[in-house]
Amino acid sequence: MKPTPVERYTFTVEEVVASILPNVGHRSQVELRIDADGYVVVDITPPADRRAAAAPSTEGLARQPSAGSQQPAQETRPEGPGAAEQEARALCATPLFRAFLEVKTEEAALKILPERCHVKALADLDRTKSTALNLRYLVEEFEAWKIS
Repeated sequence: MKPTPVERYTFTVEEVVASILPNVGHRSQVELRIDADGYVVVDITPPADRRAAAAPSTEGLARQPSAGSQQPAQETRPEGPGAAEQEARALCATPLFRAFLEVKTEEAALKILPERCHVKALADLDRTKSTALNLRYLVEEFEAWKIS
């Protein structure tokens, strides 16, 4: 048996994405995966806020009043909806996306979308990277539906 010569090249994910999508930039987080049809899918998300990564998260924790303070403890909440939630709401406002979900109104789409993304509420899409990917997968399904 004669050995078969093989040429092997090694690249980082960032190098590959930069070569095919030069406008992405180095500030984005990139994930590669292969979908069920064998296509390479590149998910590009904005990076997490560096300040949030450096400081411990206080989301959902009650603030402790100082010794001399008479204020009750209050829960801290993020300022407004996150990027994935905003995208989901914008999609629900689109008539073609509502046709894909087989609903007629934006309100009905907003009710069914969390179930389709496997979350309890649209705000949960921004909690973890994997829940945000659930929306990405649904958008991919929508894009495939549009061309079929």
